[in-house]
Amino acid sequence: MTTKMSVRFYEVGKLDPKGPVLKTALEEIFKVAPNKRQRQLGGGYIVRLERYAEDAGELEGELTRVRTDDFPFEVHDDGVRELAVNGPLGHGVAFRFRPADHTLAIQYDTREVSPGRAVDYFQQYDARFAFQIKPRLDVKNWEKFRAHPVRKVRIGIASPQNLGDIEEDGAAVKNSIQRMAEAYDAPVITIEMGMGRRNGALGESARDMMSAMANLFGVGGVDLRSLKGWVKPDGDAPAEELNLIDEILSEKIDLGELSNDPLASYRLRQAFLKQSLQAHG
Repeated sequence: MTTKMSVRFYEVGKLDPKGPVLKTALEEIFKVAPNKRQRQLGGGYIVRLERYAEDAGELEGELTRVRTDDFPFEVHDDGVRELAVNGPLGHGVAFRFRPADHTLAIQYDTREVSPGRAVDYFQQYDARFAFQIKPRLDVKNWEKFRAHPVRKVRIGIASPQNLGDIEEDGAAVKNSIQRMAEAYDAPVITIEMGMGRRNGALGESARDMMSAMANLFGVGGVDLRSLKGWVKPDGDAPAEELNLIDEILSEKIDLGELSNDPLASYRLRQAFLKQSLQAHG
């Protein structure tokens, strides 16, 4: 089990204002047997709600990614051999939700269950459970970015073939990036748009596109390596560089030695989620 843990924070909303709240979805799913909670979200990608409980007015739980192939080897002094298990393997991603302000704190591990996949799971289980999430931001740099003329933006993306769905203002950039990735087999692509020596600023759609990219990054839909904007607070000052990725709220911890005990590991991770959520109340 991993010893390092990252947590990110999101605002959860309903796609249908009349639809069930997240608490209802969790309660209904958890009532059935664990194997009945499983849903396949893609080829070989199976997720299920593993744990759920209420604690001091907050909702806590864990989602498991169920693996039926791609197992590691057992390593012995005389070599390697197949893993001695008779069933699937899994890895859990813990979460904690505060209904009072719709804030979700979730263990961030896109290799297992990304925040975007977590939302997909609920809708795959029942179409009524349709939620959307947006990253919580440390708004200082984003306020500057939205308030002042934008002179230049830069986006750096790894694995550009694997871009998720993006809002309308980012669709043109997404298509351009994917075409370049296919044409040149480029594992990392950087795009920069700016005014150069000309006066003026980029259009509002450039600002909206950056917000769309940040949202996609927040839910694990793109491997962003950089997201920067340059703004002019006033006419005489040089453009100010803003790092917009670092503004997504997150916490990290080294959990130290973990026993091979799923419940003990969960309790340790859940304790950190509770502490982190309280710190961002």
